[in-house]
Amino acid sequence: MSKRPYYGWVIVVLAAMSMVATLPGRTVGLGLITEPLLLDLDLERTQFAKINVIATLIGSLFALAAGPLTDRLGLRVMLSSILLILGSTVLTMSQMVSAGTVTLFLILIRGFGQSALSTTSITSVGKWFTKRLAIAMGVFSLLVAIGFSVAIVSIQSQIESLGWRHVWIVVGVAVIILGGISALIARRGPKPADSPVDGPSLSSLDEPRPDLRLSEALQTPCFWMFGIAMALYSGVLAGVSLFNQSILQELGFGVTTFRYAMAGLMSAGLIGNLLAAWATRYLSLPRIVALSLWVLALVLLTYPRLQTASQVISHASLYGFCGGVFSVVYFTGFGHAFGRTHLGKIQGCAQVMTVVASALGPWWLASVKEATGSYFPMMIYLAPVFALLGVMGWLTKLPRRSL
Repeated sequence: MSKRPYYGWVIVVLAAMSMVATLPGRTVGLGLITEPLLLDLDLERTQFAKINVIATLIGSLFALAAGPLTDRLGLRVMLSSILLILGSTVLTMSQMVSAGTVTLFLILIRGFGQSALSTTSITSVGKWFTKRLAIAMGVFSLLVAIGFSVAIVSIQSQIESLGWRHVWIVVGVAVIILGGISALIARRGPKPADSPVDGPSLSSLDEPRPDLRLSEALQTPCFWMFGIAMALYSGVLAGVSLFNQSILQELGFGVTTFRYAMAGLMSAGLIGNLLAAWATRYLSLPRIVALSLWVLALVLLTYPRLQTASQVISHASLYGFCGGVFSVVYFTGFGHAFGRTHLGKIQGCAQVMTVVASALGPWWLASVKEATGSYFPMMIYLAPVFALLGVMGWLTKLPRRSL
């Protein structure tokens, strides 16, 4: 009699769809409506950047609640509830947002989307997989990258023809529908009998490890290396995503080049997902992070020297490739290092760092632009930081404790 397929793979697909549903609360999603929103509400760019910082910082606190609640209430309750609330918020924002209420709406979609839903989505896979966590996260990241690519291209084209409010209605309804699906198919977590059946170990990283508490995880260099690396990457990505068209305009490129660059970024991200999942068989996660950090340092240094459209596309692709590697390592690393029992709390704490950085990134980038007339000094400043953190990552080891 053949064994039933492991239900964890259903959770991987659901978690990936839920992560894609965070798009309206992410900087890349807000970046799609930034220009029409500023025009619609008659807001200055620097004013909007400040509002974004406030909303993102307050919204980051939602991750601190989402992590422990996921550990306590389970995936079905948390995924479906957050999706329904986020979808309803996006739907309401499309009709009721104004210059006076934009801060409130940004807090809510940042909090429930970028913070709470991201935390629960990432934690979902870690709750269901142990032995094949790297493979599961590779599949998860691949699905997320494809989903984001399709969603971004579709939303961007529809905004140009229908306007951002109409598109936001469609996005809100889609998220609500996914919340209903989640209520039907999600499970609280694997049963004890399910735990050993997620497959044989395929990675040197899959050695048995005790589950650490949040307080113990915070005492390890591994937590801070993963957290700081992803936070720095997210900060730069948030700034570039929010003001991407303006940055390319400074280099002398138009909308067409921007679209091709975004396509290259997303496509290369898929390759990064697959390569990172494969590389976990041979390299430790901290060392994979270190290699990506060194490549990112080079990317930042060469940003202001781009002169042709092909260079812009290649540059964006390299940046996206590193992002694909980062996503797999970030999603996988905390589960491998610290176990599944308290993963929600640990992942939530790390998510706060990421969200805070994503709030400060656009603000800092806009401030540098206002002070110097260019976006690129910030990138030059950060390149040595990425390189130094790469050295630290190369020397960092996953925590090993006696069982």
